[in-house]
Amino acid sequence: MADLKEQKYIVEIAKVQGIAKAAEHLFISQPALSKFLARTEELYDIRLFERVGKKLLPTYAGEQYLKYAKQMLELDQSFRDQIADIKTLRSGSLSIGSTPGRGKDIFPVILPEFYRQYPQFDLKVYQETAVKLEELLRNGEIQVAMMTSEEDRRFSGFHVEELATEEISLIVSKRRNLQGVAKYGFRYPWVDVRQLEGELFLMLNKGSRLRSVADRVFKNQMLSPKIMEFSSIDTIWKLVSQDFGIAFASDFNAPPVPGVDLFSVGPQPITWKFIILTRIGGYISNPIQYMIDITKKIYGNKNLSGRTGGVSNETI
Repeated sequence: MADLKEQKYIVEIAKVQGIAKAAEHLFISQPALSKFLARTEELYDIRLFERVGKKLLPTYAGEQYLKYAKQMLELDQSFRDQIADIKTLRSGSLSIGSTPGRGKDIFPVILPEFYRQYPQFDLKVYQETAVKLEELLRNGEIQVAMMTSEEDRRFSGFHVEELATEEISLIVSKRRNLQGVAKYGFRYPWVDVRQLEGELFLMLNKGSRLRSVADRVFKNQMLSPKIMEFSSIDTIWKLVSQDFGIAFASDFNAPPVPGVDLFSVGPQPITWKFIILTRIGGYISNPIQYMIDITKKIYGNKNLSGRTGGVSNETI
């Protein structure tokens, strides 16, 4: 197919909102890219960008250009992927993404496995928020996104594969000797979270999916506890193990932190799904399918139970 250099250059300028950084990413000089943009705008006899402060933002004409340019680039990549499969090539490129907390666990497992099958592949890995991953996937910048989704979430334009159901549990230091009760349908001993309102809750920063779940629990239970925020769930686990605060956490790959009990809370189990997203209409090449398959093999329907807290003999 065509080189599509013009489309690649204009899309990159829009992505980074400037000439200098775009030129750096495209491995060309800044003056050369500036001249290229000027020639392109002269060709179409219309401005594609306007300067707002220090940023180059697309005009209305630029937005229309970008819409079709991205479609052309995506079709070109899809065509190249299909040709590579037909020729059974063992080299190519693949871009995948995951949320940071999940990526730290799954990437060290699935990437070596992938490279054993495709050692010559150029693999680009993104660790972003779920919102950002959806944007990257929708724009064709990544082919696979691995993240969590709440049970009732519906995705438009994406194909969804569910790997496992995880429970959002309360994590508490064993030193507290907190006692829960066995309750049907819950994975861990159950406690009434309202009795813990006076405790310090360690929370991920706003914008994370776990934080939104925890905020909803507080709202539904009409709680206003004292909160301390962190950017790392690993830090939270370690602090809880030292009996500093309590927290909510997914039981996915609970870290080997000693001295922590897990408890279920809420009228019903609080769960979310571990899912893989691909874009509807996007070409699923053999390497992409292999990446999906090994992730499903390792994490699909994973038994996440096993860590328990203190349990009384009472059953509800």
